[in-house]
Amino acid sequence: MQKEKYSLISNNDLEDIQKWHDKKQSDWYNNQFHLAGYSGSTNDPNGLTYHKGKYYIFMQSCPFSIQHFNKSWALYTTTDFINYNYEGLTLIPSTKYDINGVFSGSARINENDEIEIYYTGNIKFNDVDRTAYTLKAFIDLKEKLVTKELLFEADLTKYTGHYRDPIVFEKNNQLYMLNGAQTKDLKAMLNVYKFNGSNWENFKDIKFDKADEQNAYMLECPNYFKLDGREYVFACLEQDAPLKDGSHYVKYREVEIDNDINFTYKTSLLKIDLGFDFYAPQVFSNTGERVIMLGWLGNSKSNPFPPELTTWSNQLTVPRDLFVKNNKLYQLPIKELDELRVNEIKGFENVYAYENGLTEISATDINNEFEILIKNEKNENIKISNIDNKFIIDRSETTFKDDENLPPLINLDDLNVQSIRILVDRSVMEIFINEGEHAVSVRFYINEHNKILTNLKNVKINQLKGYSYNWNNIIFKNQIKGQ
Repeated sequence: MQKEKYSLISNNDLEDIQKWHDKKQSDWYNNQFHLAGYSGSTNDPNGLTYHKGKYYIFMQSCPFSIQHFNKSWALYTTTDFINYNYEGLTLIPSTKYDINGVFSGSARINENDEIEIYYTGNIKFNDVDRTAYTLKAFIDLKEKLVTKELLFEADLTKYTGHYRDPIVFEKNNQLYMLNGAQTKDLKAMLNVYKFNGSNWENFKDIKFDKADEQNAYMLECPNYFKLDGREYVFACLEQDAPLKDGSHYVKYREVEIDNDINFTYKTSLLKIDLGFDFYAPQVFSNTGERVIMLGWLGNSKSNPFPPELTTWSNQLTVPRDLFVKNNKLYQLPIKELDELRVNEIKGFENVYAYENGLTEISATDINNEFEILIKNEKNENIKISNIDNKFIIDRSETTFKDDENLPPLINLDDLNVQSIRILVDRSVMEIFINEGEHAVSVRFYINEHNKILTNLKNVKINQLKGYSYNWNNIIFKNQIKGQ
């Protein structure tokens, strides 16, 4: 059923999309409280914004492939982060500016109270060479309509065609746009555009890893936000290294940005998530003092494909509240997710049985070594341990193994673990250490896992439930402004 990589998507495909969705829903590994596309592959969260009582969560969606084909935007809306309405495929390849893929971007609420989307259109000349267009789009949920407008093409005299992921923000009543870029000499660069009232103009380049060089060949998925009066910028700095050595870590810096968009760095580059399975985070652009982040629980370097995963792959993280503590960004699952708790599970001789692959593990006042084993009836397992001052996640005994895409050992050394909270879904988990000081996103594949063995004291285990979904297998009409 997989279509050609750059084939167009139309209503004629809805029957096939439905078949893939139905197969996904019956797969054991399909996660129950992590958002993913209706079918096919999922990657970057896009266009996160709040509008008229709803949170809008767009995401990269490749509806016909478990790989990066037919790249489009899918959309979920929610009022409470528990009950979700899948609105359908919204932005799809449809013009000469995005025919080879609707890549990532952002959204804002403009002065007319409209959702204004900015994104990258990908155009490939051949297997190597490409260009990139930056477009603006408006979405009409009632009419199921997306209207697109070309803004500018990447400057191929300064950058390669790897130029993407616009983030638009306002500072001192002026609109700016951050773009991820690769220079002609194959170096990572943060590029800034400025809106002059009628057009966008290339304003300046910024070396994001200044004084903390990462030897990165590409910068992508930047994000800017303010929290507690401080300014922060995320970026994904790709390096030519194996996944286990940090090719795709996401890092952030606290910055001060003046009126000329000069960056003064207040910190070095810091990891926002310590796992190998985290990428392309975005925050909601307009939730005021509250900053909510979603990331891709995966990355483009890692593509594990268990034989059961024939119609879907990848997912987003749960929404996380960001806050500042000890001059660092901390993060925890948003409070709304407490509603996923069904009941507390009582154990017998340090063994806890749960159902449906969904559980939460939490412990406080940790002052000794510990192990946590999550397993199935065949004793296939993932082990989390804190022994000899080393925090280790061991995926070497799972049902499906892939040393390249799922490095079996994640060794995080001494994190001084005093508390831990783990949200476990069917094939992913998110670990939060020391009340949000550290986060670790982890993919794992254990068929029908249902037991926890642990020697942790002061431990609490909860049975969780999944999100509630209303599904709409719809493809929005896409048109160019004025046509």
